[in-house]
Amino acid sequence: MKKLQFSLILFSLLGAAFVQAQVTTTSVGFVSTSVTANVGGAGTDITYSPALNGTPAFQGTIASIPSSSSLQISGSPGWTDNQYASSYYALIASGNREGVWAQISANTTDTLSLTFFVGNLGSVAGDQVVVGDSVKIFPFWTLGTLLPDGPVPNGTVALLYDRSQAGVNKSASNVYTLFTGFGWYSGPTNGNGQIIYPDESLVIRVPAGQTVNLTTTGTVPMNKIRTLLQNISGGQDQDIRITTGCPTPVALGTFLNNGSPATGDIVLIFDDTAQGINKSASATATYYSGFGWYNGPTLMDTYQIQPTQGIVYRKAAANSSTDVTNSFKPSYLP
Repeated sequence: MKKLQFSLILFSLLGAAFVQAQVTTTSVGFVSTSVTANVGGAGTDITYSPALNGTPAFQGTIASIPSSSSLQISGSPGWTDNQYASSYYALIASGNREGVWAQISANTTDTLSLTFFVGNLGSVAGDQVVVGDSVKIFPFWTLGTLLPDGPVPNGTVALLYDRSQAGVNKSASNVYTLFTGFGWYSGPTNGNGQIIYPDESLVIRVPAGQTVNLTTTGTVPMNKIRTLLQNISGGQDQDIRITTGCPTPVALGTFLNNGSPATGDIVLIFDDTAQGINKSASATATYYSGFGWYNGPTLMDTYQIQPTQGIVYRKAAANSSTDVTNSFKPSYLP
């Protein structure tokens, strides 16, 4: 059984980490998940993903764009060299490319060097990041912070999937096991720092007879959310494990109906309340341009994707020639 709870709390943050010491209202909440695995079986698989951001480390605006993979920030923030390298990402929080994020590969006292996974800065007028757009810096969730030792019982397994691997029905690229008192490990490799991307979903395998009670506290996304729908190999169907990244339920047709899907694309939905491992999809929804998402004759546009729930987007081989960035605006935003 899986239960979800979401609560929203509003408060103001004031501090030097925010440019020019401006007061910024930040929406903070928590998402709670409770899972009890089957007794006497092999355990239970559930999909899981971030539904909140971490606490922002910095917020400011773009002063200049030195290159297609770097941003200079206004206000002389005075960072330490590589203060945010590798374990943080920059999010474009306003403008035409709102929701684009990129891993920070290096930084100077005022400039960020970026590695993109979801889109880019753009190069076409009216569809590009420009001077004056807002930028927020967030720490990535990791296995150790999203799924901490303690609430997660000994023997729980996390299965992660490589977005750059071609094909469908892909095996996990990384498998980590939680050892109480030590954390996440794959053989001798410590996985506590394994990065979980904002739009990524994974599978948690809860041991038989065990219960996981997770409460994730963080900041509510206050911007459009973008997800890259990409075929790795032309002429081949492609599975992409994604999430809404939103702490409130989102209708399938709202999340994926903004010009992103193409006829023949499929979404695989998994029942997290069902017991067992390696579960098949409980429902599939196929997109028909001009009509919406259908499971046979049943319209699926109103199916509610829950906070932390992951889905598999299967991009059809016929649509493999074009990568598409999905963008949607959460309903709680003005």
